[in-house]
Amino acid sequence: MMNVTCFFCKKEYSINSSDDQYFKIKKNPKASYVCKDCNTSMQKEAQRSTGLNPDAIDPYSKYL
Repeated sequence: MMNVTCFFCKKEYSINSSDDQYFKIKKNPKASYVCKDCNTSMQKEAQRSTGLNPDAIDPYSKYL
């Protein structure tokens, strides 16, 4: 277990190896943690402001 603080909402969280960001922070303790609520909120805001839906993007186009 590791205690972290969300970069945006400043809430404290205890995370373990099942969290996607656990190994990133374990490898680099100065890395920022973003909680799931803030991450979802930022993604929705980005979709609203750009009008882009990530599901509509061709996953292979980045390799062209």
